[in-house]
Amino acid sequence: MPATREDLVAVERRLNLVVKPEERDDYLALMNSTDAAANIVMSIPDYSPPVSYDLYPRTGIEKFGPGSNEGNNLRGWACKVTIKGKEDGILTGKNVCIKDNICLAGVPCQFGTQVIEDFIPELDATVATRILEHGGTITGKATCEDMSHGAASFTSPNGPVQNPYAFGFSTGGSSSGCGALIGSGEIAMGIGGDQGGSIRIPASLCGIVGLKATFGLVPYTGVLSSETSLDHVGPMGSTVADVALLLQAIAGYDGIDDRQLGAPAPHLLPDYLSALKLHNSLPLSGVKVGFLKEGFQSKFLSPYVDLVVRNAIAKFRDLGAEVVEVSVPGHLNGGALMHVLNKMGSSQARLGRATARRGVYVNGYFEKLLPWDQKNWDKVHSFVQGTAISGEYAFHKYPTVYGRASNIVRRLKEEYDEVLKQVDVLVMPTVPCTARRHVPPNAGPLGASKATAGLIENTAIFNGTGHPALSIPVGLAPPGSEDILRPEDSEIKLPVGMQIIGKMWDEEMCLRVGGAWEAAWDWKTGQRKARVDD
Repeated sequence: MPATREDLVAVERRLNLVVKPEERDDYLALMNSTDAAANIVMSIPDYSPPVSYDLYPRTGIEKFGPGSNEGNNLRGWACKVTIKGKEDGILTGKNVCIKDNICLAGVPCQFGTQVIEDFIPELDATVATRILEHGGTITGKATCEDMSHGAASFTSPNGPVQNPYAFGFSTGGSSSGCGALIGSGEIAMGIGGDQGGSIRIPASLCGIVGLKATFGLVPYTGVLSSETSLDHVGPMGSTVADVALLLQAIAGYDGIDDRQLGAPAPHLLPDYLSALKLHNSLPLSGVKVGFLKEGFQSKFLSPYVDLVVRNAIAKFRDLGAEVVEVSVPGHLNGGALMHVLNKMGSSQARLGRATARRGVYVNGYFEKLLPWDQKNWDKVHSFVQGTAISGEYAFHKYPTVYGRASNIVRRLKEEYDEVLKQVDVLVMPTVPCTARRHVPPNAGPLGASKATAGLIENTAIFNGTGHPALSIPVGLAPPGSEDILRPEDSEIKLPVGMQIIGKMWDEEMCLRVGGAWEAAWDWKTGQRKARVDD
């Protein structure tokens, strides 16, 4: 149907514009030329990468939901499926789960939300294809938080995802299912997504390893987006070796994702596993570790976490490394900077306003979602509503704040880079506290928000700067000190993660440092492991 005068009036209202009466017919004609062009485009079949159903058939699909969680005790699975990869490859014999914002053709994608309950993608994400090409078996989609938004694990319609170390406590989010499934030992490795710490926070709270690689190293093709300048997918695993192996399989330029500027082709990747080989009793000899002072200055920092991570850093000296304190004062502004970028960017993406990309658009999802109405808003968690409200408010009141935040983050990247010329890695707590209890269902928007306060203070900024960031478990501690401990919590011990930040494209050093610590120390007991030579 052609554009009408009513359509023009509606546009004027949204733009806060009044067209001159004598020009109304002219603008209506111009709108109709846009209408005609859009109709031509909509008549052409959409295009996405082809899927090898014959080579990689999908069997045993079982979708979980609020009323069908039998056998899904931690609520870690969104759906089960079996897709077997090639017979030979570096992932042969490995089972892998993938976060439920990653597309698998023919397999339900819940995206952690009740807004859309019947979205079945028509494409495979590049990371999924690469897992299969390298011999891995994809065994299911891991639960993610509502629209992959939020650092807690209580927003999925399947119910709160439970921490494998203590029922009733958060796994962190938004890759909550991966954290629960890997942390419990149900599966050894998975692919998470990370826009502000969503790989590293669950890794820290669930006692596993998670890597947000350099921005662009791992293709985001076929993954539902939040904010394109911050989106990452990456490996999560039981060990640093698992993460290195999975990174080897999924990394490298795919010829589609235009955010991969500077990424090598897959056949030109470094040998990430070789970074883990220990050649002597001092595997970090010559390595300089930078203790980031500001990484320990969060007001949410638990004294238990502070002590555990400081002790873990001190152990690097026993491995031959030099440990020095370094400072990046701008690190303390990271939370505010990333709040602006994430809220404003994500709000526009969920309204279907993502632009300036040459990658694959997952249009099938937004065709089901848009336009938003009250019925849809009532189905999403307050984290999603709050982002929409805050983003719309900020664009109106502070129209240049997004651009300013982006520019300041670039300067902050340069400040980290300067410090990383002096040291090989930066280290700090991944998260300032251990897992918190889930909030009650009636907590309200502010109560829910308080449950995630401070969690991203050391993680989110590296989504903006793009530096590789690895979280490894380094100890156990009581529940977060800001919680009122219940009597039954007195014996609970929860994982603590240490974050290792490397130079751009230097995942090898992050893996080397993390792997050497992991090989030397039992993180659950704090005891030195018996040395096993190559």
